[in-house]
Amino acid sequence: MDEYVLRSNGPDTTYLANINIFFPVVFSLEIFKNGWPEDKLGSQSVLQNEVDWYRQMFESGRTGNRLHIAARKSARENLSGRIQKILRYASVMADENDVKALLNSGVVTYKTKKKARRTARQVQS
Repeated sequence: MDEYVLRSNGPDTTYLANINIFFPVVFSLEIFKNGWPEDKLGSQSVLQNEVDWYRQMFESGRTGNRLHIAARKSARENLSGRIQKILRYASVMADENDVKALLNSGVVTYKTKKKARRTARQVQS
């Protein structure tokens, strides 16, 4: 099974920029328009509300208020979980054009199962 991930590592500004690209692409997918399970993944308004909540907590957390920073962290974790569910669903149910659209967005990447070795393997003789 293919696995896709959103480039979500990095500072909050990068994450916010990536979700600002990701969600319009998701909303334009054919699978979103036709066969979207709103009860499990959320409707467009629910997803947009989560993005808006994260954006509000991001702006509030810039002042240094610890409560807002904790709320921003919580909102980011919730949003990341929702995005992972969306990507898992898309990898299983989406057609080729939808997957290409996600990958062409630049913020979704294909996760390979193999990890690259960073050091040379010792040859035993």
